[in-house]
Amino acid sequence: MKKRTFALPAAALMLFSACAKEIDYSQVTVPPQYTEDAPDPDGDKEIMQETSILPENRAVDTYSPTSYIISPEEFEETYQLEFNDDSQTYTSGLSGFNGTGFICLGDKEYTTVKVTVPSSQYYDITVRVCSNRTKVAVMTGGEREIQSRDGEYMTLDGTVCGAVYAGEGNEFEPYTLRGVYLGKGENNITLQVISGTAYLDEITVKNGGTVQKLAYEISNSCVIPNASDSTKTVKRYLADVYGNRVITGQFVSSGTNTEINAVYMSTGRYSALRCADIGIFTEYYDGYDKNDENEISTAINWWRNGGLVSYSWYWQSPQEDNSSCYAELTDFDIKKAVNSRDNDVAVLSPASLEAYLQTGRISRECMALINDIDLVAQKLRQLEAEGVPVLFRPLPEAGNGWYWWGSDKESYLWLYDFIFRRFTEYHDLSNIIWIWDGESYDYYPGDDRVDIVGMDIYTNHDISGNSRMMDAVGYTIKSKGTALTECGRVPDPDLIARDNAYWLWFALWKGDYIINENGGIDYSHSSADALDRAYNNELFITLDELPDFARY
Repeated sequence: MKKRTFALPAAALMLFSACAKEIDYSQVTVPPQYTEDAPDPDGDKEIMQETSILPENRAVDTYSPTSYIISPEEFEETYQLEFNDDSQTYTSGLSGFNGTGFICLGDKEYTTVKVTVPSSQYYDITVRVCSNRTKVAVMTGGEREIQSRDGEYMTLDGTVCGAVYAGEGNEFEPYTLRGVYLGKGENNITLQVISGTAYLDEITVKNGGTVQKLAYEISNSCVIPNASDSTKTVKRYLADVYGNRVITGQFVSSGTNTEINAVYMSTGRYSALRCADIGIFTEYYDGYDKNDENEISTAINWWRNGGLVSYSWYWQSPQEDNSSCYAELTDFDIKKAVNSRDNDVAVLSPASLEAYLQTGRISRECMALINDIDLVAQKLRQLEAEGVPVLFRPLPEAGNGWYWWGSDKESYLWLYDFIFRRFTEYHDLSNIIWIWDGESYDYYPGDDRVDIVGMDIYTNHDISGNSRMMDAVGYTIKSKGTALTECGRVPDPDLIARDNAYWLWFALWKGDYIINENGGIDYSHSSADALDRAYNNELFITLDELPDFARY
């Protein structure tokens, strides 16, 4: 499974994911080469191999987050966009607009408003939009148009603060991006359409806030009733650090620590959390790393060496033909798999399920799902037998509509619940901490099925993601921890601290987001300086700073 970027502007916060063949890094252990701007690695620096022992000496943090002065002050100002000279004004065709008219922005078009604010603080930016489903990026800073790296589209040189996602409708509706930090004085605020066409009426800038301290007060218990002692310990640790520090995480190529080793060669520190994809063990997965026998043993050794283990599940559809993660690339119909007539299906044995299939009580699609669920459960059982707790993230990013498991929310919620029940009630797995990353409140399965809420952010600019974090906090009745479960560049600790956006962890994506084809470090997305300031910052937790979980 590899990240794939379509022809969207660099302003887009979320990039697409794709299940495609990747470069085989399984034979790479020591990155053999470095780019010219890489720091020279020390001659005695040793790489963490799959069987090596965690070094006892703890490294010393050399950076602290920069302090920002936040001066709360009342402010609210509304700007009519029809007065901007850079866009054509319309006065008819739609009703319900304020002022004298509205503007229309097509794909990748933009408009810029100059806003003067009285103090350096957080502001809420509300845009009134009428559209047929569109995304509008909100940027601050520059307004100079630049060519993108691949030459396929134009973008701007401002800093992306976030995006508003407008639904389908014939009336102007307000959409708000919260927690945008603006410095005292004049600021350029640019609205650029990421996709589709948007009719924009006005923009309102009002003093706001960021993530509240109360959001960090979460339960240290697990949602599964039979959680093992080690699983309870890890969940208790997560609750203890939440709101104070951020755990470093890195996705890796299956069966290896290649990406983690590359980060170490650049920074002298290992990521605390090893993240991988357990979907390689499903029946119709067809990547080079299918059923990689080294993957589970590598994860076990990572835990033994003091690290934390996480698995996502990007699921290639369980069918022989047209198998894919993507809804647009597979004809697998999840609706045909949904079985709501018999609540006991999730806990039936293979023999009973086969009888159900023969009598038509479940569909072949349902049986195919269960076969894959049981294959994944077997791998999690191996980890359980070795005492390894797993931060488990199944069916990610459902709400964006890209994947077959998110084609409709009712089917998704059934499937998530089915996996939860089969793992918990049939397989009796005791080592799972459940991570939900549905990206939309409509797909939230409920507080009794979720330990931690995840969000994925891909951007070409340094942001804290506090607006997305506030969204995640709002999904739950009982406050859950929130994690940056995928990101395209290493977060800036200064902005994390400034915006009080203390994600439980971040997980930098693998492959060409951090390494080149030879397994060496690649600074295209995260510079050497950014990695160094992050991994050697007192705000971020690296492998050597994790506690001894056997004694915690």
